[in-house]
Amino acid sequence: MFVTDPGSQWGLAIVLFTILFNILMLPVNLTQIKSMKKQQAIQPELAKLQAKYKNDPQKMQEMQMKLYKDNNVSMFGGCLPLLITYPIFIAMFGVFRQLVAEGKLTGMGFTFLIPDLAANHNIILSVLSVLTMLLSTYISTMRTKVADNPAAASANRMQYAMAALFGWITYTSNSALGLYWITGNIFRIFQYLVINELEKKKEAQIIK
Repeated sequence: MFVTDPGSQWGLAIVLFTILFNILMLPVNLTQIKSMKKQQAIQPELAKLQAKYKNDPQKMQEMQMKLYKDNNVSMFGGCLPLLITYPIFIAMFGVFRQLVAEGKLTGMGFTFLIPDLAANHNIILSVLSVLTMLLSTYISTMRTKVADNPAAASANRMQYAMAALFGWITYTSNSALGLYWITGNIFRIFQYLVINELEKKKEAQIIK
């Protein structure tokens, strides 16, 4: 059965586009997860280097870079999704603002949570934006010893700060942008849950 309500059509189009984009981003997200695991694996060696060359920062940096290179670890692998996701978010911000300016989203409601895709100051979407982003961060690091991984800990702190920022952006921007961002967060939550479950099964098979 086709959806005939214009508001629902716009809302579903935003949701489907977001899901498709995140499916295309899966290889990048998997690369991030692998990079964080590699970083965690070399933490003991990194700690030894820091202790050995604590009085020689230049030598310590040189040996640290060698350690990363020898283990095929990228220092910026964990930041790659951010470098792609946030520019796309900015682009979508411009797209939705233009649609609102043209009046195409005005009065278009999508579910009871969004009475008007063009309206801002939707506190429910703002709260959902923060909660889903924090939950996504938590689930993505459930199987990572963040305390022993400075890179992961730094990425986590950035994510918490970004959650607050995007909550504010969602509140002050049109609801269409909030729908796009929250849908992406929910997709990533399920993605990390599936990955964690697959890793548990893999580890169980290795033990057996």
